This record gives sequence, C-alpha cells and structure tokens, in this order.
Amino acid sequence: MNLALLKGFCAYMQQMQTLISFKRKGDNLFMLVCEDTQGKRSRFYFDMTRAHSGIFISDKEIVGTKEFCAPFDIKLAQYTTRAYIESAQVDGDNRILQFFLAQKEHYKVQYSWLVCEFTGKHTNVILCDKDMVVCEALRHIPNHKSWREVRVGKVLLPLPQPANSISCENIEPQKVCALLELTYKEIYSKAKQNKKQQILKNLQMKQDTLKEHLAHLPKQGELIESALLYAHYGELIFSSLHLFSTKKIISDSVILQDINAQNVCVPLPACARDLQEAGNWYFTQSKKYNKKAQHLNKQREYLQEKIDFIASQIALVERFEDFGDVFALSHQKTQKSSNIGARENESFFVEGFKISIGRNAKENQKLLESAKADDIWLHIRDVPSAHMIIHCGKKMPSSTLLHKVAGILVGLYVGRKGAGDFVVDWTRRRFVKNAPGAQVVYAKHKSISYRVQNDNALTPLD
Repeated sequence: MNLALLKGFCAYMQQMQTLISFKRKGDNLFMLVCEDTQGKRSRFYFDMTRAHSGIFISDKEIVGTKEFCAPFDIKLAQYTTRAYIESAQVDGDNRILQFFLAQKEHYKVQYSWLVCEFTGKHTNVILCDKDMVVCEALRHIPNHKSWREVRVGKVLLPLPQPANSISCENIEPQKVCALLELTYKEIYSKAKQNKKQQILKNLQMKQDTLKEHLAHLPKQGELIESALLYAHYGELIFSSLHLFSTKKIISDSVILQDINAQNVCVPLPACARDLQEAGNWYFTQSKKYNKKAQHLNKQREYLQEKIDFIASQIALVERFEDFGDVFALSHQKTQKSSNIGARENESFFVEGFKISIGRNAKENQKLLESAKADDIWLHIRDVPSAHMIIHCGKKMPSSTLLHKVAGILVGLYVGRKGAGDFVVDWTRRRFVKNAPGAQVVYAKHKSISYRVQNDNALTPLD
C-alpha cells in the first residue's frame, strides 16, 4: 500500500461521519461502507493479504462465497456496525490506518480502535478497546514470532517510526477515489483475470474427465452378451453337480456338456471353493451385467447432462465474469472416477448460503421436494430452464445475493444461446406447487429483470 495514497484515503475518511459496516468478503478481503454527513454512502475494499495489501474501489459489489462467523468476525460486527467515526489517522510514516470509533448504545457509549496495518508480512486488522488493548485480530501473533505481540487481552504496542523520514506528495481527498479505481484496474483486475482462467481450467478438466468416462462406458450389447454367457455357465454347473464330488476345487476350469452334448470349457473363479459356489458366482455376475445393461442409457444420459451443464458454466464464466467466481474449484479435489456417476444436484455457495440447481425436469422436481418451506425458489419466467433453490430457511438473503443468484441463473441459460430480456421470479418454497407436465404454479412472487446483450453484458433492469 502506497503511503501517500493511504494518507490521502485517511483525509477522505475524515470527511465521513458513520462507519456503516466493515466485514469480510473473503479470507483476506474486507468491505468498508461509510456515510458522510449528507447521507451519501461510499464503498471500499481492503485487501489484507500479506505482502500484497491495499485498498481499491470496485464498480460492483463483490459477493463472497461464504459467510464468516469466526470470533473475530463477530467482534468486528459488534464494534464497527453503524459506529460513529470520531477520528481517522495514519500512524506517522507507518502504513497503519487507525479509526477511533464510538458505538452509541442505550445508556452508554462504547469506544474502540479499528487498526488496519498494511505492513508487509505483518499485515493485519486489529480491534482494540479505547486503551489499545487487543479485543480480536485477523492474525494473532505470539511473542515468540515477533517482539510486537498481537494477542487478546494484551496492549498493542506502537510500531517504531522509520529511521529515515519518508517524504510523499499530498493527495487531495477528491482525487483519492479515482486513484483507488485505477488501482483496481491495474492490479486487482489482473488477479481477477488470473482467477477466471483458473476457474475455466478447472471446469474444463472436470468436463474432460466426464467425457472420458462417457467414452469408456461399455456397450449395451457387450453387457447383455456377458450376462447370457455367465448365466449359461451357471446353468451348466448346476445341471452337472451330481457328476462331481463336493470336494474343494483344485483346477481353474472344468469341461461340461450342454443340452446338445457339446463340450464346454467353463472357467472356475478363483474365489469359489467348490462348484456350487462357482455356479452362484456366475448367476450373481449375470444379474449384475443385466442390471448394468438396463441402466446404461440412464447413466449415459446423466453424464451427458453433466457435460452440457459444465459447458453452460464455462460459457457463463467466459461471457459474464462477474457471475462466474462462484464456480471457483481450485480448493476442491477432482472427483474420483468411481463417484462421477453419483446423482446429485449441482450446488455452490454464495455468502454462506447453499445454492442448488436442477439440470432437467426430474431434478427440478426433486429439488422442489427436498427444499424446506422457507427456502427461496427461483426460475426464469416463461422459459423451460433450470430451477434454483437458495437454502436459507427463515433467514432472508440480502438483495445483493438475490440479484447475484438470479444473474447466475440467467447466465447459465443464455451463456451459449445469445441475448435478450429475461425475468427471474422468486418466492418462498411454500408458495410453489407441482403441476402436470413438469410445470409449477406459484404465488406471492417478486421479480428481477435482466438484459443480456451481445457485447457480453448482463445488466439488471430494475
């Protein structure tokens, strides 16, 4: 973080009256929302990644994939939500931004310090009481790692000033926002592009794995042929049991005669101890092959649906990058081939809420049946497409989250299909009923409208 820009940002924050919120959007990403004396709100993002910390402005609100509920986040909400900004200062020539906050309660005023340290490997966000005693911190630093201990209940010692005074230009507060927007474009947009490429790479790998699995599915004719052969071997063995002793098998095959008096060499499985077990084994295998043959078309259809859905995800990420970050799979291990055919709805997380999507009419129906009464149901009006469930229970998702999820639903549908205007209806699950012909009837709904343009823009109309 540039010291001159940090001091300019501090001067800008001195014009603010209220800190509306300061909360985590990612592991090291924080969103600060403040309000001036005229009631105008501003939104800034603090990237507190070690050695890469900084402040930037994004034209759109960044929606996280999970909700942070650690003790630090609870304290952060308690101390910073709708707190009055008594003062904002930079610690001399150290890249440390300090807010002195006042949380006005019914009978008293609670004072606290919000300390944001942009200090290389020791980058941190620290909450202190009015006497600079640490209440919580993003990163706790014990005394064996640093002389400046950051632990709950310990006084936060001041960081010594640099030996050589740093001279930096004065940045006027009105220029700060433009510079922070430029910072986003120069630095964080590149990181965003790298993340996008990683998401596309992971999705492509997953799709290639599914395609390979689909290509290696056995042919139905071969399965039926194997089932008939094994059933024939089982019949031959049981029809000839009276001709052999019940002693343990010592050979790997046996010559038997069929109904046409033709000799047939029947291999004996290594797991069988006698001929009766060998016959039972062949009948069991015959049933397995018959069952595989019966379900082969369903398995092939299911795999193809998953491949097509990933193609829609790829198209969404490529066309509408603001909506594709929820498909970041870098933290997930590639599924084993044995679990590829597992039947489950596609799902992802936004701000801690699980979002499930149905890929076809059957999955839409199952999704509806498994959802709770207070969950949120969404679909694109007058379009046969995927249904979506926000598993929220009685907790109402934010408007930002609803718009994000609705945009993803539209993006998945139009990613490979073009442009147009679309309306997403949403309501509580209790107001949605199944109807004949894979249809639904719903009431008490609200709508979110989107316009998709050929220039890869997906914009809300309301």
